[in-house]
Amino acid sequence: MSVITPLIIVVIAALIQAFLQLTPGTFSLFYHYALGKNSTKVADDFSLSFILGVEVFLTTIWLIIYSLIFFIFCNQPSFCSEVFLWITASIFVAEAFAFFFFYFRKGRSSSALFIPRQIARNINARAEKIKTRSDAFTLGFATGSLELIFTLPLYIISIVELMRISAFPRIIAIIFYIIIATLPLFSIRNLYRTGHNLAEITRSRIRAKTFLRLSISLGFLLLAFIIITSGAFHHG
Repeated sequence: MSVITPLIIVVIAALIQAFLQLTPGTFSLFYHYALGKNSTKVADDFSLSFILGVEVFLTTIWLIIYSLIFFIFCNQPSFCSEVFLWITASIFVAEAFAFFFFYFRKGRSSSALFIPRQIARNINARAEKIKTRSDAFTLGFATGSLELIFTLPLYIISIVELMRISAFPRIIAIIFYIIIATLPLFSIRNLYRTGHNLAEITRSRIRAKTFLRLSISLGFLLLAFIIITSGAFHHG
């Protein structure tokens, strides 16, 4: 079986997750508060702990979902049926429309996202109160769970595809996925380290809203198209 289609799916999934905005937005707030209360060196150390927390969350969710899929479906040929193919494709179509219409809250000058305002206020309060590396790590780890409604299908399709190939080291693909998904955090960290501030970063995120709304929605639709046309769950 060719490894091209599975790897394309993994790359698209990783890029979609990299463009999601909840974790980068939280990281921007956290770094801003850390700089206001600590030295640049301490804030920088805290930022690495936050990123490590995100990476550990990604690794943990990958391992959990991989184990569940293997345990439930490894001896179930019906998992390869067209029913699952169409269900999965339909989920990505639904994700595309949900993202386009609901991910960003209304208001051209707002960077507010889909999460309830009370949760957003709690995130802001936690980001402001970070005092240790473990606090930063915990915030980074917890933030990833808030976007599972959009990321869970990405994990599942990526893992299923990787489980179907043997000619390419799976661990390399997983590491690649995690690196791509966390690149925006390193980019924001570099912006702060080079003298930029929260207002500038927020303005750039607001300017990118239209691009992100279109590109991520199209990314979800592209995954659905690939699944249907290539038979992502039924390679032969």
